[in-house]
Amino acid sequence: MKRCSLWVGLILMICLLGTALGDHAVEPTVEESFAEKPREEFYTMDPDKKYAVAYQDPTLEIQITEGRYQETTWTAARIKIAYPAQLRTAMYRDRYGGSQSEGDPVMVYAERKNAVFAVNDDWYMSQYRQNAGCVIRQGVQYRLKCDQSKNVYDILVIDDKGDFHVFPTAADADIENFDGTIVNAFTFGPVLVKDGAAQPVLTDNHMGSFARAQRMGIGQTGPLEYICVCCEGPEDPGSQGLLLEEFGQLVASFGDVNVFYNLDGGSSSTMVFRGVNRKGKESLFTKINAPNNPKVRGAGGCIYFTSAWIADEEQGVVDE
Repeated sequence: MKRCSLWVGLILMICLLGTALGDHAVEPTVEESFAEKPREEFYTMDPDKKYAVAYQDPTLEIQITEGRYQETTWTAARIKIAYPAQLRTAMYRDRYGGSQSEGDPVMVYAERKNAVFAVNDDWYMSQYRQNAGCVIRQGVQYRLKCDQSKNVYDILVIDDKGDFHVFPTAADADIENFDGTIVNAFTFGPVLVKDGAAQPVLTDNHMGSFARAQRMGIGQTGPLEYICVCCEGPEDPGSQGLLLEEFGQLVASFGDVNVFYNLDGGSSSTMVFRGVNRKGKESLFTKINAPNNPKVRGAGGCIYFTSAWIADEEQGVVDE
């Protein structure tokens, strides 16, 4: 009987070892993500919250935290990836163009791309920026009109090493003379934290800079390490929202953020992760910020992070 139990245990151990050895990392490229649907066993759920508080596999780590600042609730996601191309972007219908009224909820983009985590982007189709700034997505340049814009914008560039570069009041020459390979570039801003210090906000540029509102932004804390932060606004019970400069001061107070860039805010502010959706059902692709506000707005695109950890028996390719 003991010998039988020993053999059963040994066989079980071999099976588990085989499964572990079968899973492996596949480095994504700028053109293609080999991401599978996120696996539930990598998430850490908190029974006191409506969303997961962490995700970890050998190629991706995410930690979710929240707090209060200026009578406003904020949510932050810290992300660490193994390969630069795990940070990706998606566009509405996978093409450039469209109007301000077009767009899908970020949850739709996240599910289609097998994203583990996603946020809204700069809404490059906005009527205020349709012919302004720079738009580059996954290595393809769609627009470079910094010099032709009536308004001057700060541009965020992400290179092929996954590093962030910001160009305050950018000109076309800043992009054309960039010493590196640009994978993604965004036109919104402004830059809220640079070299670890909060930056003054002096203009509005249709950003609602001087009104209390929901906010969303993305930053870098180290090599292949990032932070996304959003805050609630006046539409959310218990929060008054933040002025844009206050938002930058909040992020700078974390102490380890090198650069932080403002993205589209207001009702567009969307952070997608595993959680309980508005219908009370658990989903891998749920809006986790502002849980007491049912409003969901479509977005012209999103910024998202994928896992590069592949189950050997379920390899697949997600078309970009």
